[in-house]
Amino acid sequence: MVELQDTWSWLPAIYLFLGGLSAGAFLTTAFVKLARPGRFEKTVTGGMWITVGALAIGLFSLIAEVEKPLQAMWVFGSFVNPTSWMTIGAWLLLVAFIVFLLSALVATKPVAEWLSGSWKWFGAHRETVGKVLAVVGIPLAVGVAVYTGILLGAAGSIPLWDTWLLPALFTVSAFDTGLAAVLILATFVERDEAFEPIRSLLEKVVVALVVLEGIVLVAFVSTMQGAGTNEATSVGILTEGALSVQFWLLVVVVGLVVPLVAAVVQLLVARRRVDKAVTTALPVAGGACALVGGFTLRFVVLAAGLHAALVSPVALEAAQGISMFL
Repeated sequence: MVELQDTWSWLPAIYLFLGGLSAGAFLTTAFVKLARPGRFEKTVTGGMWITVGALAIGLFSLIAEVEKPLQAMWVFGSFVNPTSWMTIGAWLLLVAFIVFLLSALVATKPVAEWLSGSWKWFGAHRETVGKVLAVVGIPLAVGVAVYTGILLGAAGSIPLWDTWLLPALFTVSAFDTGLAAVLILATFVERDEAFEPIRSLLEKVVVALVVLEGIVLVAFVSTMQGAGTNEATSVGILTEGALSVQFWLLVVVVGLVVPLVAAVVQLLVARRRVDKAVTTALPVAGGACALVGGFTLRFVVLAAGLHAALVSPVALEAAQGISMFL
């Protein structure tokens, strides 16, 4: 029986999930803010704080995994090699967190009003500052989403993670989970009827993202199955081994099928007068399932990441056969 990797615990899975969710939430919130400046304050403010909170908790989870947490908190100053993914990622996360935090503060009404009263220039350019931060934060959010996959890929001794399809998969999933979190928030706090066209557009994006994520997941699994013995062994753990129930039930069914069905039904009933409870339950259920599937995806990919064998199975079998005659 093949044992799951135990080099990394479940804590990095929290970072991979929350870091991606943070990026997706910022992109969604920035879109809402730029599409309708000055509108939907509760959704924009809440979405920005979801971004900050998710990234902060994710980073603490990642730092808690290392042997020297305090030293790791200064990682961006410890690494000076500009080509190292650790250096690039550390600086990216630092700058992104600062921009995300500033965006959340500017979007928070009491804070913005206090700044406006204390700083006349800010009071005159408050909306412009918010737009600039949103625009600057968009590429940073994309970078954070991609980095959640590159971080694993940098571990060259684990074949399952050594493919460009992993950053692609985690990036699409990041956009999906972040969008789901913001849609759940908007379902409860947004009462402006003008938000409905944006909600419908976001539901269409959900459909597109889920379909795309499914395609990338199929490509990832099929590619790794044919890549080599180590990769095929890891994929076997996902599809028919110790993690198969989590993979098929929580990742595929709960994380992809249910959100897709919920989004499609939501788009259909949005054109008709349907009970408010139904229109509330659909996005919440679909979004919650997307979050469950997004976390489980990172967990199973992390757990199935076996180290490459130092000796090939064929050579090992031959050596064992020879030893019988000695």
